[in-house]
Amino acid sequence: MALEEDDIFKESDIPLGEDEDEEMEEEEEELNSLEKVNEPEHENEDEDMEEDEEQEQQQEQEQGADDEEDEEENDVDGTRDTADSPATSVSTKEVVIDDEAAKHQAFYNSLIMKASLADSYDIVPKVAIPHATGINCFALPKTSKWLFTGGEDGFIRKYDFFASIDGEIQLTSAQRHSLVDLITNAGVLLAYWDNEIPVKRSSIKGDTYEPKLSPVYSLAVENNCLWLLGGLSTGGINLQSIRHNEGRIVHHFKGHSNSVSVLQLNQRQDQFLSGSWDNNIIQWDLNTGNQIANFKDSTGQISSIQYRPSGGISLDQAQQAQPDDDDMDSLFGDDDDDDDNRNNVTDKPKENNQPGDPQSEVDENVFLSSSVDGSLYVWDVRTHKHVLRLKPPKGTPPWCVSACWSYDGNSIFAGRRNSCVEEFSLKMPFNSSGDPTPARTLKFPSVSGAVTAVSALPNHNHVVCGSYDNIRIYDLRLHSDSQKKTPFLIVPGHHGGTVCDIMFDPTYRYMISASGNRGWQGSSIESAFVYEVGIE
Repeated sequence: MALEEDDIFKESDIPLGEDEDEEMEEEEEELNSLEKVNEPEHENEDEDMEEDEEQEQQQEQEQGADDEEDEEENDVDGTRDTADSPATSVSTKEVVIDDEAAKHQAFYNSLIMKASLADSYDIVPKVAIPHATGINCFALPKTSKWLFTGGEDGFIRKYDFFASIDGEIQLTSAQRHSLVDLITNAGVLLAYWDNEIPVKRSSIKGDTYEPKLSPVYSLAVENNCLWLLGGLSTGGINLQSIRHNEGRIVHHFKGHSNSVSVLQLNQRQDQFLSGSWDNNIIQWDLNTGNQIANFKDSTGQISSIQYRPSGGISLDQAQQAQPDDDDMDSLFGDDDDDDDNRNNVTDKPKENNQPGDPQSEVDENVFLSSSVDGSLYVWDVRTHKHVLRLKPPKGTPPWCVSACWSYDGNSIFAGRRNSCVEEFSLKMPFNSSGDPTPARTLKFPSVSGAVTAVSALPNHNHVVCGSYDNIRIYDLRLHSDSQKKTPFLIVPGHHGGTVCDIMFDPTYRYMISASGNRGWQGSSIESAFVYEVGIE
C-alpha cells in the first residue's frame, strides 16, 4: 500500500520529534543539572573568598592587636628592665666593690705583715717637694692618693702622691744642687687654696673683701679625700671640701682660744681630737658639730696626740707599779665602777672594721698627748681625765714636741731637746720613789740638735727619729752598752732644719718628712721629702 507524502511526514514527525525532544530535554536537563551544579560552586567560592578575606582581615587585626600587645609588653618589660637594671647593676657594682676592697685589704695586710717581720729597713729618698715657705704639717689619707701640706704662708697644697713617686716632674738643676744625688723627682702640684679665717658679713667694711689667712698648724684628711680639717691661729677649725668645690669651708668649729696645733681623726671618721696652744684637748662630733668632751688637765701647749694601739698586752702591770693612783683604774679595768662607765658611754661596735685592718687595732678609748713643757699624758676618753702623767725625769730639759706609742702600745717614745729619745715602759713607768723613769734613753750626737719628730716601726725593733741635722733610724737591739756597733743609721735627704713630722703610709712602703717649726722655735729648709722603704 502506497502512503501519501503527508502521511509519511506525519508518521515520521512523531517519532523524530519525540526523539529530538527527548534528546533536547536530556541535553537541557544535563545543562540544567550542570548549571545547578556549577552555580552553587561559584556561590560557595565567592562565599569562601569573602570568608577568607574576612579571616585575613581578622587575622591582620588580631596580629596588629598582638603586635600592639607585644609592643606594650615590650615597653612594660623595658620599663621593668630599666626599673630593675639599676638595682641589679648596683648590686653587681656593690659585689665588685666589695671584692676589690677585699683584695686591696688582703694586699695591704700582706705588705704590713712583711713590714712587721722585717729584720731591717732601707729608707731611700725619692722625691723632694720644694716650698717657698716653712711646712708646719702634712697629711696623707689611707688611700695615699693625694698628699696635703700646710704652710706658714697660709696655703694648703695638694700633690699627686704616686705621680710624684713615678717622676712625672723632675727637679731642676738649681733645686737639686743642695740635695743628694738619689733625689731626682719633684712633687706634682695639683691645687692649692687659702686657709681662710671666716668672718661675719657684718664685719666686712666696704664693697671689697680680702680674705685673712692663717698659718696652717694642723691638718687631718678623710680616708677617701672627701674633706679635710685645718687648724687656725685663732683657735677655730675649718672643715673644707676637697673633691667638690675644692677648698670651700663647709663648717667652722669654734672651741679653742689659741692656735690649733694638732688634729687627730678617729677610725670611724665621725669624731676627732683637737689640741691647742691653750693647753686644752677637745673631742668633737662630726655629725653634729658639737663638743663631746674637754680635757683640761694639761700643763702646757699640746704638741702631739695619738690613739693607743690595742695590739699590746694588758696594762695591769702599770697599775701595780703605782697602786695608790686610783685614776688608773678606769684605764686598766680594775675599778668596780669601770663597768658602769663603759655601759654609760655609747661606744659604737667595730663591725665596720675589716679583719686584719691595722687601723682597726686602735683603742679609741685611750690616747697619748705631749706638751711643750715636756709632760706626757695618757687619757681615758670614758672618764675625760688623764690616768697617767709622766713629767720630765731629773736631768731632762722640760721640753717635748713629739711623742708616739710603740707599735704594740706597751711603750712611749718622747723626743727631747738634749739630742735623745726617752722610752717609757707602761710596765714600770715609775721608780720606787714615784719619779718617772725611762726604760732606756736613745742618745744621738750632741750636735744633732733637738729631736722634733718620732715614729715607731712595726717590727718593734726600730724607731725613726728626726733631729735638726738628720733623720736617723735607731735599732733598739743595739742599745746595750756591750754592743760596739753604732745603734743608728742616717737616712739621707733631710739636713739642716727642724723636722715638723715623720709619717709612713698604711703599707709602710713609703715615708714622708717635712721641715717647719710649727710656730715654735726653729728654722726650716722649706721642703718635704718622700722616701721609699725597702724591707730586708
